[in-house]
Amino acid sequence: MNKLNFAASRQVNPPGVSPKLTEEQVWKGLQKKVRQPIGFVAPITACEIISDTGNKVVRSVTFRDGLVMQEEIDLYEGTIAYFDASSTGIRITNTVSYDKDNEMILTFSFAGGIPGFTSNLPEGERPSAKDLNAAIGPGVEHTINRIRELVVDGTLA
Repeated sequence: MNKLNFAASRQVNPPGVSPKLTEEQVWKGLQKKVRQPIGFVAPITACEIISDTGNKVVRSVTFRDGLVMQEEIDLYEGTIAYFDASSTGIRITNTVSYDKDNEMILTFSFAGGIPGFTSNLPEGERPSAKDLNAAIGPGVEHTINRIRELVVDGTLA
């Protein structure tokens, strides 16, 4: 039995959305999410920044279910926010990329487990890729929508 691993991707600027987000705005939004996750990640109820050197942030986050997790986050300018929660073995990436049509994509990937999901289930009891996409994908969409809100209200330029 292995821990759950999964990635979900969404278009940043699907047809009909306004305003269209730039790569710079998405990256600024992800940086804000790293330092102020409340409003981006619904299950997080508290966040304490332990250290911040610009491209490396160490934080302690508290989840609604009481789980407290310390994360080391490495920021790779414009492309990847890499979250390492070594105490749980969970590693998460938020990645900005482009598809074959040059449309910007945001992907959240999870390795070593997914917060809120029971790991190490027998094969027949594990959630399907469709179920995981239905659970993780809206989180990606929420982050994109939250960034768009922050652009509209002038918080992010």
